[in-house]
Amino acid sequence: MKGVIAENHFDAGRNSIAVLGGRRRYILSHPRQCVNLALLPRGHPSARHSEVDYANPDLERYTEFANDALGNEVVLEAGQVLYLPTFWFHYIVSLDLNFQCNTRSGNTNHYNSFIRDCGFPVGSKM
Repeated sequence: MKGVIAENHFDAGRNSIAVLGGRRRYILSHPRQCVNLALLPRGHPSARHSEVDYANPDLERYTEFANDALGNEVVLEAGQVLYLPTFWFHYIVSLDLNFQCNTRSGNTNHYNSFIRDCGFPVGSKM
């Protein structure tokens, strides 16, 4: 449905996302950006997620986000696939009614140090 969002977060595995119908907007950030994304802490029910409301960010409260956060935006349409590496951050907005299929394929350790630096022990329950 149009307007449905998934708040910015990371997953501990590789993911390939195929859009089968409709469109979805993704904002992607490298794991090194975790220090700028105001992550909810380990143990919080929404750990791994950013506190920042990307639709209406409070730039005075989240100064690191306002001043230093970097990301890339892509709109996926039917027939397109996005590869999302382990620990990459992603914020998703449905631009209209859409359908997707995703597949997870293990994980890599390329970005472990960035996630550890943000207080998340890699390899244990987050």
